[in-house]
Amino acid sequence: MYPINMRLEGQAAVVVGGGSVAYRKIKHLVAEKATVVVVAPRVLPEIEELMASGRVIWQKSTHEEFRWRYGAFRLVFAATDDFAANAEVCRQARAAGALVNSATEPKDCDFFVPAVIRQGELEMTVATGGSSPAFARLVKADMEKRYHPGVGEFLEWLGTARKELLKTVEGTQRRQKLWRQAMKQEIMDLILQGRMEQAKDEVRKEISGAGAESSDSTGGDQGKI
Repeated sequence: MYPINMRLEGQAAVVVGGGSVAYRKIKHLVAEKATVVVVAPRVLPEIEELMASGRVIWQKSTHEEFRWRYGAFRLVFAATDDFAANAEVCRQARAAGALVNSATEPKDCDFFVPAVIRQGELEMTVATGGSSPAFARLVKADMEKRYHPGVGEFLEWLGTARKELLKTVEGTQRRQKLWRQAMKQEIMDLILQGRMEQAKDEVRKEISGAGAESSDSTGGDQGKI
């Protein structure tokens, strides 16, 4: 499988099914600002509540009655509890040019949805190739304990430090080399231990000398990082 992050804002997706599995799919698609067409004769109250977002359209029909239009949908989720129904949805959706995901049969999937850990702008995913979503959730829970919110906060600080580096050090290759040197294992160890200020000091040490040297040669200000 080729891992990608897909921008779904403004894109249309279909979720076939109205139960708890469908609800989880719909909730995440709405969060990513996709337009979601739900195909099911009945849906959970939680799905009906999501319609208030304006991003969920409920087609009160079975999958046999739904009319597929070629190229109309980017992603399709077969999320019923019926193996045969999901297989037929996958066949029809693929013929209509969509990428499909089956909740019941991994071999029918064009893509899998990984478990996601987000801490600020940091995003990590866990995938098992459809072998065991439950195990993916277990690994996710372990990673969430390890990669605490401070990791995301540190990343935000790094973004600011990087902008300062662009101002004080000339040359793309030189900046890249300095940044790679600064991102060493000891920094991650400090972050995971919650010693954020010490981690920042270590990064500053790696790059501030070079920044000062560059500023000296160009007449710019020193000590920005």
